[in-house]
Amino acid sequence: MLAVKRIFASYYAEADFPIPGLEQREFGIGNVKKIDARHLNFANATELRRYLCSNTPMFVSHSTAYYEFPGATPIQKKQWKGADLVFDLDIHSEGRYGAYAKLEAVKEEVVRLVDDFIINDFGVGKEDVIIVFSGNRGYHIHVRDKAFLDLGGDERRELVDYIMGQGLDYLDFFGLSDSKPQKLLGPRPDEGGYRGRMARGVLKLLEDNPTALSRKYADQKEREFFISGIKEGNWSRTFLKFDELKKRLKIVADSLPIHSVNTDVGVTQDLSKLIRVPNSIHGETGLVAKIIDDIKAFDPWKDAVLENQNKNQNPKQKTENPSGIGSASEPGNEMKVKFIEDVPQLTLGNDTVGPFKKDEMKELPQRFALLFVCKDSAVLI
Repeated sequence: MLAVKRIFASYYAEADFPIPGLEQREFGIGNVKKIDARHLNFANATELRRYLCSNTPMFVSHSTAYYEFPGATPIQKKQWKGADLVFDLDIHSEGRYGAYAKLEAVKEEVVRLVDDFIINDFGVGKEDVIIVFSGNRGYHIHVRDKAFLDLGGDERRELVDYIMGQGLDYLDFFGLSDSKPQKLLGPRPDEGGYRGRMARGVLKLLEDNPTALSRKYADQKEREFFISGIKEGNWSRTFLKFDELKKRLKIVADSLPIHSVNTDVGVTQDLSKLIRVPNSIHGETGLVAKIIDDIKAFDPWKDAVLENQNKNQNPKQKTENPSGIGSASEPGNEMKVKFIEDVPQLTLGNDTVGPFKKDEMKELPQRFALLFVCKDSAVLI
C-alpha cells in the first residue's frame, strides 16, 4: 500500500478541510479497520493536514460532537458541548461492488431528505446543511444549525423515526373509520409535513402516470375533477369506491418516508459518533468524501476522483508535504495492476470496466486502479 499512500499524502498536502469547530472535535484514524485509534485532536486544519501527510491513514473521521477537551479519555472527561445532526444514506447490496450501480438512484433520496424534511419540515436554512459523498456507498448530510446542537439521543431518534415514517398511517389524514363518510376531507398540497407531501404526491402521480391510480383516470375530465378536489382538500370528487380509494392511495403513501435513512439510527442517535472527515479519502475506494455543491449533477467517478481534486484547491491552502514521498499522479495517468481475484464487469458512472480474471495484468486509469487495489482485488505492479 506504500504507493497508494504516496498518492493519498500528495492529495492531503493541499487538501482543504472546512470543519467548523475543528479544534473541539475528536478525530479517529484507521488502516486495518476504519477506526484503529481515536481521541486525537488538532488545533487547526494546518495541523490536521500535516498529520495526514506524515502518517497517511487509509481512513480519517471526526466526531459529530464538540468537546471542551476532545483529546481526553475516558469520554466523560471530554465534556460534551453539543453535536451536529448527521444523517447517513448508505446503500446496502451484495458483494463489494454491488452498491455502485445504485449510487445515482440514492441521490433522489438525498434531495428529498434535504428539501422536504430538513429544510421544509425542520426549518433549517440551506446554509446550515452540508451534503458530503461518503467516498464509498452513499452520502452524509451534516446539519450545523445551532438549534439542534443540544438534542439528546432520544430526540435525534425521534427525528429519524419521523423521516422514516415510523407509525405513519396515511388514513389518519382523512379521519377515516370503518364506515363511509358523507364527505371525504383530506390534506391539501399547500400544507406542510406528511399531509402536504401526500396531496402533492397524488397530484404528481395523476400528472405523470394517472392510470397507476386507476385506468379511469386516463379520462381527462375525471382526472381534472379529482385534482380540483384535492387542491381544496375535498377528496370526495372521485368515482372510486371508498375501499378502493384507500387501497389506491397506499401506492403514494408508501413512497412518502425516506426508508434508507440510517435504518439502524446509529449515526444520527450516537452523540459520540465519528463520521468520515469531509474532503478526506475513503481507504476502501480511493475516492474523496467530497463536499457537494450540486447533488443532482454530482458524479463520484468524475467529481470525487483524486486526479481532479488538488487542481481546484485554493493555492492559499497549499502547504509543504512533510512526508517527502512525492506527488500524486497527474490527470490521465494510468497505473498497472495485477488482479488477485476475479472481478465482474462494473458500470462506474459513465464507464464500464471489466470483467477481469485472476492473475490478469491491466493498465487502468488511476481512479479504477486505486479502487481495485483498495478493495484488495488487485495489486500495483
